[in-house]
Amino acid sequence: MPDFDAAIRWVRFDPRRSWPGTPVLSRLQGYGADRRFRALGDCILFLQAQKLGLTVLTANVGDFDPLLQLLPSGRVLFYRRHG
Repeated sequence: MPDFDAAIRWVRFDPRRSWPGTPVLSRLQGYGADRRFRALGDCILFLQAQKLGLTVLTANVGDFDPLLQLLPSGRVLFYRRHG
């Protein structure tokens, strides 16, 4: 099982900001153990972009929309694939 706390420390995110992180996303989305590791990657990307003041460009609305609801100060630009 991935070490979620270590991932949050890796991006040096301030825990006083009450970031609930990947376990909450996994529960909200009903992920099994196999999908939780991918959710961890999404959270790390989201937190790192937020820390650096960058915007995440993704078509993954299913994972990043709940992250935006948990941490509205993050920035994500969604796109839709055609074809």
